[in-house]
Amino acid sequence: MKSLVVCTALTLALAVSASFCAQDTATLADFSITLKRLGCLGSCPDYEVTIWGSGRVRYQGHAYVAVKGVRERIIPVPNVQKLVQRLQVDHFFQWDETDVVCLDFPEVHITATVGARRKHVLEGCNKPGKILALAKEIERISGTERWAKMSR
Repeated sequence: MKSLVVCTALTLALAVSASFCAQDTATLADFSITLKRLGCLGSCPDYEVTIWGSGRVRYQGHAYVAVKGVRERIIPVPNVQKLVQRLQVDHFFQWDETDVVCLDFPEVHITATVGARRKHVLEGCNKPGKILALAKEIERISGTERWAKMSR
């Protein structure tokens, strides 16, 4: 009887684990996040980078960046999974949306898509907070610094 209980508990644990793994895979298959930095009246970087659940990264530099044009690379899927987990932990899809932009400040747009859910947030006044922190994390995970950072 004891072994039956242990086997049942083990089977249930494996089924739950497999369910979460399948859910993560489905989430990653339908996941993308885009960071778009729009320049200011001065020399602020202007580029966008998109990360897909597959690990594909696409960068397009426009102005005041080290590399103009399109660059692509692949990053490890576990890095993408960490980003998805951060969005879930931070309740990204419940963040307030605003359209406030300050004169001569760069705009930071982040758009995430998971399945049918889509969310866009904007930081237009360079105010420290969760949007700029997430932007830095997207840049770190995607490796964008190599293309976007201007040497001074």
